[in-house]
Amino acid sequence: MAVLVLQLVIVAAFLGLWQWLADSGRIDTVIFGSPSGVWDAFWAYVPSAPARESMISTGVAVLLSFVIGSVLGTVAGLVLGLSRKADAIFGPFMGPLNSIPRIALAPVFVAWFGLTMSAKVVLAVTVVFFILAENARSAVRSVDPDVMTMARVVGLRGPSLLWKVVLPSAVPSLFANLRLAFTFSLLGVVASEMIAATSGLGTDIVRFSTSYEIDTVYAILVIIAVASVVVNLLFVRIERRLLRWQ
Repeated sequence: MAVLVLQLVIVAAFLGLWQWLADSGRIDTVIFGSPSGVWDAFWAYVPSAPARESMISTGVAVLLSFVIGSVLGTVAGLVLGLSRKADAIFGPFMGPLNSIPRIALAPVFVAWFGLTMSAKVVLAVTVVFFILAENARSAVRSVDPDVMTMARVVGLRGPSLLWKVVLPSAVPSLFANLRLAFTFSLLGVVASEMIAATSGLGTDIVRFSTSYEIDTVYAILVIIAVASVVVNLLFVRIERRLLRWQ
């Protein structure tokens, strides 16, 4: 409770200082905005039809990129972690490919897919994939070698080894990184929308920032932050429920 109160005091002090600076003319509200302006812009933007279309467009893209990237990345990481041959062949490619800035690939994806949902989904998938692949590979390698040896001694192979030994040991780490993967899928989609898209919250951010409606830009950022926090809390609750056996 003391920590929560302190956090609320810090937020209130920050907002109060920001509002005072805006009201006293010490900062330019056209550039920096104000809490009251953001509040008004939030309730003017959220109920509007264009805002609903943007939130739906971004939400669908984030969901698709998160599911596709998580499944592909987890499977790839498990294969690399369980197979030394596969890791020896494909593992060296993971680092260089992951080091490529995804934003630099946005024009390429637009050239391939056009200004469509597919372009921003693919860009976000490339971000999520490597996060989950590296994590799944590390999670498999972190399984106690003695447990793996005993499992093989009693005859566990292939799917049985995966389901009864590897996954129970790796799931806690994988689940923790699913939250990180969702955050990066959201960032990837919004970033791609800011560069090349016809709809979405990222597109709205660019549109309102170029017209110096900074309060509306902050309002959209609040929406993105709230969505991320809510989904992360949901993941925490699901994680606690599914991992009660620990």
